[in-house]
Amino acid sequence: MSSAAKKKMSVGSNWLGSLVTPADSAPSVDESITEVVIAKIWKPKQQRIYFDRAEVEKLKMAIKDEGFRGAVLVTPLSDDHSARTEGFEYELVFGANRMTACEELGNTTIRAEVQKLDPQQVRRIRFDENMVRKNLNHFEVLLGYLELMADEAGTTSEVVEQELNQMSNSAKRGGDLSEDVSGHIELYQAILDRYSGGKLTTFRSKLIRFRSLPTDVRTALDAGKVDASKALELGSVKNADERSDLLDWVISDNPPVADIRKEKRQRIECTSGKEEKKPTANMKKASSAVTELTSLLQGGSLKTKNKEAGELLSRINELIAQLQKLV
Repeated sequence: MSSAAKKKMSVGSNWLGSLVTPADSAPSVDESITEVVIAKIWKPKQQRIYFDRAEVEKLKMAIKDEGFRGAVLVTPLSDDHSARTEGFEYELVFGANRMTACEELGNTTIRAEVQKLDPQQVRRIRFDENMVRKNLNHFEVLLGYLELMADEAGTTSEVVEQELNQMSNSAKRGGDLSEDVSGHIELYQAILDRYSGGKLTTFRSKLIRFRSLPTDVRTALDAGKVDASKALELGSVKNADERSDLLDWVISDNPPVADIRKEKRQRIECTSGKEEKKPTANMKKASSAVTELTSLLQGGSLKTKNKEAGELLSRINELIAQLQKLV
């Protein structure tokens, strides 16, 4: 790994454990936990697009029966933070479901552990906390990785994706990457290794597939109505009406992926059987000839004893016999 990548990796590996400061300067646990006014806690957009309502309701029942246990984690907002103008004093690092439960129960304050953290620490802790949740869908995990890569590389998510594309193009065409990009690529892989997230090439491919999902499927995925594997199966259906019908079925019956694939195949076969074949040039010529002969018959002109007409009709019959042999 390059020195730049090592330097970035060394900044607080395992944030949840590295937040402990020397004993002579660290506050005790009791001193860091206090009652904070909920209205003063700013909740930013997090990796988790969908918050499980069932989990919130479960927390509300537990709080009613036993009171609020534990604490959410918050950090003081910097003096120049934009949220300060709206009356907020703290940023919620994690514990969004717990805070939502308290808000819906009408609580005005919540037990919170207050830690002074920099933005990178906040992002790492939030990502670590979200990664242990079982209902975090695959796309949310990918976006979380992307945000973390951007943060640790000191760049943006868009730049990370551009560099991943450069990596892919370099592998295909044999070109060289700049030293900066190479260092970032090593860092990105190290982040995936930290969480057993697989290879960068696979990460990039999955991200592209999820980003290309149709809007209706992506919305259902974000809302937790379908899981990632089923969303990808539905995303491959190009016909919007057919996809909508399948999506409704999947949301309603929650069939396994194997059944979705089977249903897709059956519908494709059924549609293919109903599709009319486009007429070829020969088919059009034959149709025209039949139309003309039909017109002659209906007009009665062939009723006359015309030797030349009879010879032409005999010739037509011979040609028809030859065509039958060809097909």
